Amino acid sequence: MTTNLIIGSGPGAAAVAMALTQQPRQQVTVLDLGGRLEPEHRSTLDRLAGESPDRWDAADLNRISAQPVAQVKGELPQKRSYGSDYPFRDLGQLAGLAVTPGANGSVVSSAYGGFSNVWGAQVMPFSRSTFDHWPIAWEEIEPHYKSVLQEVPLAAEPDDLADLFPLLGPAQSLPPPAPRTIEVLRRYERHRSALRAQGITVGRARLAFRAHECVRCGLCMTGCPYSLIYSAAQTFDTLRRKDQLTYHPGLLVFEIGQTGADGSTGVDGSDRVQAFARARDLTTGRVHEFRADRLFIAGGGLGTTRLVLGSLPSPPPIIEMGESVQFVMPFLSRRPVQDPRYRTGQDWTLNQFNLLLDFGADGYDTSQVHVYPYNPAFLEALPAVLRRRALDPVTSQVLRRISVGLGYLPSWASPRVRVTHRRVPGADLPALTLDSAAGPGGEPPERYRAVVRRLLRIAPKLDLWPVLPAAQLSGAAKSYHFGGSFPHAGPGEARAGSGLTTDRWGRLPAWDRVHLVDGSVFPSVASTTFTLTVMANAHRIASEVLTGSAGPNG
Repeated sequence: MTTNLIIGSGPGAAAVAMALTQQPRQQVTVLDLGGRLEPEHRSTLDRLAGESPDRWDAADLNRISAQPVAQVKGELPQKRSYGSDYPFRDLGQLAGLAVTPGANGSVVSSAYGGFSNVWGAQVMPFSRSTFDHWPIAWEEIEPHYKSVLQEVPLAAEPDDLADLFPLLGPAQSLPPPAPRTIEVLRRYERHRSALRAQGITVGRARLAFRAHECVRCGLCMTGCPYSLIYSAAQTFDTLRRKDQLTYHPGLLVFEIGQTGADGSTGVDGSDRVQAFARARDLTTGRVHEFRADRLFIAGGGLGTTRLVLGSLPSPPPIIEMGESVQFVMPFLSRRPVQDPRYRTGQDWTLNQFNLLLDFGADGYDTSQVHVYPYNPAFLEALPAVLRRRALDPVTSQVLRRISVGLGYLPSWASPRVRVTHRRVPGADLPALTLDSAAGPGGEPPERYRAVVRRLLRIAPKLDLWPVLPAAQLSGAAKSYHFGGSFPHAGPGEARAGSGLTTDRWGRLPAWDRVHLVDGSVFPSVASTTFTLTVMANAHRIASEVLTGSAGPNG
């Protein structure tokens, strides 16, 4: 029997657990903070899940459908999951973390399932050309995209996006689109040749949810009452029913490494090399040590980075990470559609279509904008004067024309995220300061300006006019699409700056039984969706370890 430790329960951890439990002789222990939805919210959710929408109690519905909450004026508000902030709650993982103004301080989740409890559910792979710049070839990761999509439900449509981003698995049809989506897709077909010549592709969303069961209740963005949107917690719920996997919640892991090579005795009485993790029990404060043949760290880009920096004997004081920076782009259309407030039971509110802007024609140097239809957060974001009853006719005209895009730039065209750390006596984890390497108040990246110019140029064809005064370029780490603190490197490659690279199995030179498996090992972060590639790469690492490919770390 081979023993394995996994740290975390987010998407990367779920993908590792999927791969390991395919082999009967693998024993898996998961160490996790394991934050949960509060019991009162859970009870409310269970009541709603047991009824059809026409039988929902209004008080129950209000309790679980809280809208996003602004943390800082002028910035994208923080989502809620079933009326709760539990995915962002600090259970010790954020203690000692400081951020400069504009940077995101809620960058490590304490929740069971991680940030997949509040994600946008977009699942598009990185392009084939992206892997031309990685030491991992497309042909090596493609099977793992497909394996992950056997577990993660895919709702998508075959369209022009598939030229560069294949579906990679059977897909359910998406629910009927909202009127604005229908109008944009119709206009795209009319102007398709001209738009494609300008490097513009429009396609339907690729989403991780069980679309064929969707009742279009409009609560996607605050938490689906029927749990149709994929969360890594769903995978762990399934795997925990197997004898192979043991789950330990309520643990803050603060040190990792390996032992045995120096002749010390392992947990089984032998002197073989073993990986270890030390964790503090959140309830008792006691420290527990766990040992296994392999350790897989899936604490998220910054969570893993912090744990490694606190465990290495002499890490550099500053390390940089790559981020696919996010921007918010509202659009107005000249032609109105029906007032979306009166389409109850007809619409769903996840991302419905994507604008892909390709600056290189091969899917590598891109920006992607996920465009969302109306949800109640739109109304709350309007100026207060437009929420007055007397001005409702004006408000209606605005809501009939507005849609909102969340756009991303690739990491190589985005400001880098700088992480400064220091060890604090008596603290479990090192103190971190997170900021933008571009400095406060820096100019927008040139690529962002190029995206704006191209969106303005195509606006007449799609009837999507960017509202530039309301556009926002998000602060450091706000996209949650970041990593690369310990990137995969090919044999003999070195990284400028920290010099800390991992091999193709996520191993640093100091350890050959410890594998980093999340975004922390990405050599780059494309502008397309992030989580599916995190899962595919984690699944690849675990699968190759199982086949014995990961020999001694040289």
